[in-house]
Amino acid sequence: MSKGAASFIILFLVLALTAFFFFSPNLFGRGDVLDSDITRELLVKRFTSLGNSVAHAAFVEDAVIMGEEAKLSEIVTRLKNDEPEITFVHITDADKKVLVSTDAAMVSKIYNSDVLGGGSSAVTERNGIYEGGFSIEIGKTKVGFLYFGANPRVSSNTFSGSGNPIMIGVGIVIAFIAFLVTLVSKRNVKAKLIDEMNKRQAEIFSPKIEALKNAQSEAQTKLRSVNEQLEAAEQELQKFTEEYDTKRREAENNPLVQSIDKLKAAESDLIKRIEGLKEEESQLNTEISLLSQKREEVLNALEAEKKEERTLHEKLDLIKKKILHLETPGK
Repeated sequence: MSKGAASFIILFLVLALTAFFFFSPNLFGRGDVLDSDITRELLVKRFTSLGNSVAHAAFVEDAVIMGEEAKLSEIVTRLKNDEPEITFVHITDADKKVLVSTDAAMVSKIYNSDVLGGGSSAVTERNGIYEGGFSIEIGKTKVGFLYFGANPRVSSNTFSGSGNPIMIGVGIVIAFIAFLVTLVSKRNVKAKLIDEMNKRQAEIFSPKIEALKNAQSEAQTKLRSVNEQLEAAEQELQKFTEEYDTKRREAENNPLVQSIDKLKAAESDLIKRIEGLKEEESQLNTEISLLSQKREEVLNALEAEKKEERTLHEKLDLIKKKILHLETPGK
């Protein structure tokens, strides 16, 4: 392909991409609607998870059952501080009478809301304001409700409905610059680069090849010297082995050496008996250790059972208090 044809192809591609990005907002104009729906769904899920985590917390359930308004007020204040987007929070009893609220005027009043309907949790969106309702339950019994409102400050990125004229101008300028750069480039750049690379490689690798040849020659010389030393060492080892065998045969026939061998055999038997006694002692120590561990485990198990029994008694007393409070809510 000639340089002129390549320049025209580059010019055409840049102009085509510029036109595509200019008219693409008209093709994807529904992105704002889709983004708004996704944002609404994510906010609903977020506030639903937040409400359920608060309403189902054990300390919230206990505070509602016991009527501990101080703890409930602290919970409401902490929730409001941790979530700046929340505008109000109400916690009511089973009859929807407000126990605590971020609005002091709502305390002791009946809060009527159709958010929950017949369910146990719900979040609805009305004109950008999200309202949630969550039931506080012990088992299947509803002992109270949590309501809150939120005004999330979420900015959704939407696609623009019209193209930017500046984009076309920038695209045309870039297209002509690429066209001129490609057109005026030298035609023999590739050949010159190849020749330069070949020369450079010859300059770099020739000294390295020569150095490798010299290193190989030196290594072969050293290898021959090492082989000669190894052969001499093997001959000396063979002579030493022959002398050792001769001396060993002479020593075996000596009566004193034979007596020493018998003493060594008796010593070996005695050492074996001592080792057997040590093994028996070790086994006995192991058994004693195992018995001690079992005794400790039994004592620990008894102590754990006593602690579990005390915990069960404490839980039983708390359950009795909760049942008594539920049976006599007016006291």
